[in-house]
This record gives sequence, structure tokens and C-alpha cells, in this order.
Amino acid sequence: MLSREVVVAFRPQARISALALSPNGKITVWSEINGLVCISNKPVDKNGEDLLFWKSEGKVTGLSISNEKIFVLDEFFGLVCLNSSGEVIWKSEIKGGGFSLIELDDRFAIIDSLGRLHFVLMDGEIIDLDSKYNSVVKFEKIEKYLITAHENGDVKAILDGETVWQRPSRGELGESITSIGSTSNGNLIIGREGYALVPGEEEALELEIWDISNNKLIRRIDINSRLMVSTNSDRGTIFGFDDGKVMELETGSNGEFVQDMSVLFDCKYPIKSLIFHSEQIICSAWFFIFGYNSNGDLWKVEHQGMPEYIQISNDGQTCIFAGEDQNDWTESEPIGKISLKDNLIEIDESELPSWFNQVQEVTQLTSEELYSGEQISQHLTKEEAKQWEETELTTSSDSIDELIGALSIDNRVEDKSSIQGTMDIDTDELLSQLDDAIENMAMIPEESILDELNKSIEETEIPVANAGGDQRITAQEDGTAVVTLDGSTSYDPQERIRAWSWVDSTGREISDIAKLKVKLNIGRYQFELRICDVDGNWNSDNTTIIIEK
Repeated sequence: MLSREVVVAFRPQARISALALSPNGKITVWSEINGLVCISNKPVDKNGEDLLFWKSEGKVTGLSISNEKIFVLDEFFGLVCLNSSGEVIWKSEIKGGGFSLIELDDRFAIIDSLGRLHFVLMDGEIIDLDSKYNSVVKFEKIEKYLITAHENGDVKAILDGETVWQRPSRGELGESITSIGSTSNGNLIIGREGYALVPGEEEALELEIWDISNNKLIRRIDINSRLMVSTNSDRGTIFGFDDGKVMELETGSNGEFVQDMSVLFDCKYPIKSLIFHSEQIICSAWFFIFGYNSNGDLWKVEHQGMPEYIQISNDGQTCIFAGEDQNDWTESEPIGKISLKDNLIEIDESELPSWFNQVQEVTQLTSEELYSGEQISQHLTKEEAKQWEETELTTSSDSIDELIGALSIDNRVEDKSSIQGTMDIDTDELLSQLDDAIENMAMIPEESILDELNKSIEETEIPVANAGGDQRITAQEDGTAVVTLDGSTSYDPQERIRAWSWVDSTGREISDIAKLKVKLNIGRYQFELRICDVDGNWNSDNTTIIIEK
């Protein structure tokens, strides 16, 4: 089967709630379920270093990157604008918090947790809509309009805060809007589900295409499965359905549809997202990302989670994706990366999970390597290693020499044996030397061995962690403060600390170095420093940080 080369772009510490990529592919931002926002200013193929962090007040529900600025929507506070270094530029509080976010030309459209629509300008100013639009469940930007779908099945086109078009409602018992999108020439696509009039009857599933400007229904199509998402290609409009089928409706040069929909490929699972980029269709379904090239090649990539988020740079060189496996007992799933510009590769289907199942190889050492001076010295202090290098094992060498001396080979005498290669051995002398050697090596006083063991135990001291004193810091005007966490004064008399770990109050590791800086909002925080020596001895210490107005 055909696939693409996949690599792990980032390894989050918790489940991801939002993902964003700058158009040039240079800034990657993701948020984790605890509200931590992680920022990388390095290309995805050079990640893993110098991540920046900012903590939101609640779970992040939306991320957007525009003009090197990062916009963060969370379910508790609202919208916050950061620069690429994670510093707050402005904050706009949305009463009821944020549920979803869309960037328009000069503003953001936000649905709060109660389904109300809000507008926030690029400088943070809030446009009061006076709760005019409520119970919004979906919205999309189509041409110059913001299209909203509501719980009762209403669909509206909004321009400058005013309703300029509304779709007539259908069905006596109401209906549900499953999808909103647009054709390549700006016409509105609506996927609807009409409730059955009689119990036991099938629900009506339809696809509608509207000309908003002229309030005209262009086409209505009966479909066999719910329309989940749509997008545009260079040949027409692409649809993704609940039964896993991806279908195409071609348009002619005049913009009119030239034929009925045709099936391009079948993913077997409900289509979650659908994108046309770099002359290929990319969609996610179940644990897979599928691609369909313009020449008809179908490729597939498997993920450890169900890909909910797909972000692609303008040039198609960077495509990152993320999602969870919905198993709370497993570790968080990685963020994967492919390039839509690289050549397809031929692999066996069993190899699809290899990129996220790679196990670090452990080099097996021979006995000579295992017990060499270099390997042993890794487990010794500096003084012990020096003594090891200077020590002459004369006792062992002398014993071996004595044993060899017991083997007398005399080439000057005639061979008394009829068997070629035998030696003239003085067996009495050999046995005598063996007895002496065994006695010298075995007859070590038992008390001396116990003394040495007790001495080693007494000399092994557990390291002492020092997370630094508690701190009370006044926040800056933006409500944040930069705090230094310094554990470098932690003490180990044998200088064998091998691991550092800073952990926040949620139990998440935020760093593995002794000293770092963190940016915190107003509030009370507790951090734990954990250190470990080469013998596996752990010690920890806590520090409390209070950021006040």
C-alpha cells in the first residue's frame, strides 16, 4: 500500500485540546487539557528544544496564529493574544468563556459556552451584539459572510453584525444541520437531517446548495448518509459522509454542476475532517489520515490516536496532526508530521504504526565490554575511578603466573609421547601451585569482607534536593510574572546526581534541568523538584510561588 514518511513532531505530556501552525510553518502551538499552551518557534523537523509555555485560566478550546501573533481561546476566561514568545499582548474577557473560534478578515467570531455569538477585533476590542445570536452550534466563514447554524435548524448569513439572509425552515418536527460549507464560486452548502414524521420511518438526509445573494436554492440532493464536511478542489466540490465515503460533484467552466456525485474512495469510517491542499484530498477517519492524489493514487497514514486536528503550511511541506485514543490509562499521543510534497512510499500495512511504536534499541554488551574499566568507571565517584585506574592487580597476576609456571614445556628433549602436540607436565607441581593459588584467593577473612560492605553502605549518601525558598512576587501590568525555579543548590556529597525533574501541582513534568524560568498568571502555585543519583536514590523538595496584584 502507499503511504507517506511519518515522524514524531512533538511529544505532548497530556491530551491535546487545540493545535495551530503558522502559514509559513515556522510556529507550532498546541494546548494540553490542563490549559498549558506550548509554543515552538523552530521548524517542526528541528523540534524538541526551547519550548515556551503559557498557562491559560481554563481548557483551551481554540488556537489561531496570524501575523506572528497567537490567539488563545479558553472555556473560562475568553480570548488572549500572545506574541511568539508567550507574552500577553491583550486580553478580552468573554462572559461564559469560549467554545469555538473563527478568524474573519478583521475580527474573530467566537461562540461562548452558552451558544451566543461574539465579535472581537484584532486589537482586543469586543463588539457588543447584545445576545442577538443564540443557540449557535456551528459557524463558518463563506466569502464575506459568517454563516451560523442553530439548534432549531435555522441557518443565517451575517454581515457586519446583521442578518442579511435566512434559510426557510423545513419539516414539521424540526431538523438538524449536520454540515455547512461552500462551493468554489461561493455558494452555500448545507447538510441537513429532517426528523421522521412517523416513528419507525427513516430520517430524511439531504444536501442543499444555496445562492445567498439571490436567495435561490440551486440544488437539493437526497443522500444516503449524513454529510459531515465539505471542501473545494480544482474540479469541483468534495463531500465527506458519515459512512466513510468521499464523493465529488464536478463543476463546469460556467460554474454549473455537470453531473451527479461520484465516489472517489471509501474510508469505511465517518469522515472527521476534509482538506484539499497541494493537489490532493486529505481527510481523517478513525485512526487514519487518508490522501487522494490528482492522479488517483490513494495513500494512508496511521496514528496512535484519532486525528481530530490537521494543520498544513501554505507550501505543503509541513502537515502536522494530533488526536487521542480515548483511553485515559495510556500515555498521551504524539503529534505526527508528514510532508505533502515528498514522494509516496510503498509499505506493508503492518508497518503503518511503526513511526509511533518505535522502541529505543538497547545495545547488548559483551562480557569484556561490560566489565571493562570504562563501563565500571561509570558507576564510580571521581575518587573511586582514579583509584581504579591506579590500582595494580598484582595478586591476581602473580597467581596466574604461578599457575603458568607449573606447566613446563621443554623443546630440547625428545618427544616422549606418541601423540603430536602433547606437553611434558609436572603434575605434582601443578597440583601444588593450584592448591596455593586457591588458598591465597579464598582465605580472605570473613570479617574483612563484612567490614568492606558495611563501609560501602555507610559511604552511600542520598542526595538532598533544594527547590529554593518560597516566593511572593508582584505581577506586571499584564497580570503575569516571570519566576526563576532554581534547584542548582541541591547537594550530593558524591556528585552523582544524574536526573532533575520539575513537576507542577498536576503532576506534570515541566522541565528536566536544574534551573529554568516560567511565566505565571496571578495565583498560587506549587512546584516539586525531584533529583536522582546514579544508584537510583531519589529525593524531592517543594517550593510555593504566589503571584499577586
